[in-house]
Amino acid sequence: MADFYMSNITGLLDVDALVQALTLYKQKQLEKIAQDKALLQAKATSLANLLSAIKDLQSFNDSIAVDEVFKGKKVTLSDTSALSATVTEEAPNFTMKVKVTALSQAEIRTTTSGVSDLSQNLSSATFTLRFYTSDTSYQETEINFSGGTLDDLVNTINEAQNNVIASVYFDGSNYKLMLAEKDVGASTKETSTGAVIEISAGALPSELGTADVLLQEAQNARLKIGSDTGSEITSPTNTFENIITGLTLTAQNTTTDFVSITISDSYDKASTTLSDLFNKINATLDLVNQLTDKGALFQGNSTITQIKTTLFTLTRPLQNLGLINLSEEGKYSLNTETFNNLVENGKIEDIKKALNDTKASLSSYLEGLTKTFQAYKNTQDKQIEALDKKAEELQLALVKEEEKIRLTFSKIEALMYQNEQLKARLENFVVSLSEANKK
Repeated sequence: MADFYMSNITGLLDVDALVQALTLYKQKQLEKIAQDKALLQAKATSLANLLSAIKDLQSFNDSIAVDEVFKGKKVTLSDTSALSATVTEEAPNFTMKVKVTALSQAEIRTTTSGVSDLSQNLSSATFTLRFYTSDTSYQETEINFSGGTLDDLVNTINEAQNNVIASVYFDGSNYKLMLAEKDVGASTKETSTGAVIEISAGALPSELGTADVLLQEAQNARLKIGSDTGSEITSPTNTFENIITGLTLTAQNTTTDFVSITISDSYDKASTTLSDLFNKINATLDLVNQLTDKGALFQGNSTITQIKTTLFTLTRPLQNLGLINLSEEGKYSLNTETFNNLVENGKIEDIKKALNDTKASLSSYLEGLTKTFQAYKNTQDKQIEALDKKAEELQLALVKEEEKIRLTFSKIEALMYQNEQLKARLENFVVSLSEANKK
């Protein structure tokens, strides 16, 4: 059974102040542990940020496929309002001339008759809707319309198939049924060789007549290659895929003149890769500077400060080609002018070798650096855990010591209380005796 005590029952002792004074040493120990832990946590957080930047740089560096970043292609057009183009690295370097003679468009038809009120009911009808995918091939859908409004007929047609989009057309007097190609690329047939959309069997509701009013002809896009007497190519859409290997053109406007198209090597990917590499290096150096500045947590830490000089040394192959600009703040950036001059002078292999050498050196260094800082961080994490354990043990000891001190002082207070009671009785006895003697 635990000892029971009550403190300050006499008011003669300030037990709380005494306990505070007698446990002051352990309290200061706890404060020191808290301070040490806060410092370690701050260092651990800073190291974690630096380690993250180093890993990010390492990951990017290791992902660089040097040969691949120099394989890009670019396409140049003399008239970008007429054509747009995309090109892949498989495309050959060459120049060609193209004239856009026609743009693609969908066939649109309406009925010969209509209704004056959209709420008017149409007769029931069964008919076959035919859609030509080419001059000789077609798909047919039987439409069973049980009657209803023009909107009901539109919904029935659209729900039955996916080649033709039906809608309501108002010509200023009547509401008619309009039928149009849903996807212009689904058919290569043109209206000039016959209808793309037709009713091949049965008939529409009698109120609508026939679907023989042509609002817009179906037309394929056309390109002339080389000259007006040269070959012509067509596409059901305005996009011409792989005219030659890797080149896709999209017609935007017809032209009277030929558009010049030039495919050449592009080294934009290479310059972007170098710039991104330098940005990753700068991000790491920014953290190094923050951690080692005057008054910073790692001021004078040689392992961290040496990162700057080591990265400078490892990028020497790129520096020797003049590809790196270094600002007064030590920031890296790509010397674009030098890069372009080297490309124009056929020094691609020199750039590739410098990047390969730099990549290999960085890869080895960053791998070791990552392991070093990971071990350093793990050590600090263990130190924090040890401090937590020490603080917990000290806190338990402090609680026990405080209880022991309070118990001791409660006993002293009890004794003092008994003495006070005895003193009071003696004083009363003396007073009573004195009064008795007077009589």
